[in-house]
Amino acid sequence: MSTGQWIAIVVGVLILLIIIGVGVRMGRKRKVAADQAKAGELRRDAERARLDASEHAANAATADARAQQARVEAEKLRLEADARAGDASAAAERAREHDQRAAELDPDRANRPDEAPDRSPRRDGTESVADQQQP
Repeated sequence: MSTGQWIAIVVGVLILLIIIGVGVRMGRKRKVAADQAKAGELRRDAERARLDASEHAANAATADARAQQARVEAEKLRLEADARAGDASAAAERAREHDQRAAELDPDRANRPDEAPDRSPRRDGTESVADQQQP
């Protein structure tokens, strides 16, 4: 082989190495670009997941606040019902006391048939306070 052939072979090998190097470098750039695109997509997905989680947490907190408010309202209504029941009991007791006092003052009136106590049922199905006092 002549020197010219050796030079041509060396130059050909160098050109081939340069082409291979450029190809590898371009492949790496494409891979890096693809990895960057995939990483960006993953970041967007993660951000969406964080926003969804934050929204769910806010909805849970809102539901918890509503439940707490409902508990407070229920407690207020229970206390109001207890107070009204106490008032009704006190009013019934006062009515019994008045009936007893009236019977003490005029015992004959309680025995008169034309003045019988009111026995009409109430709307809730119970008898009136006057019925509860009769033996």
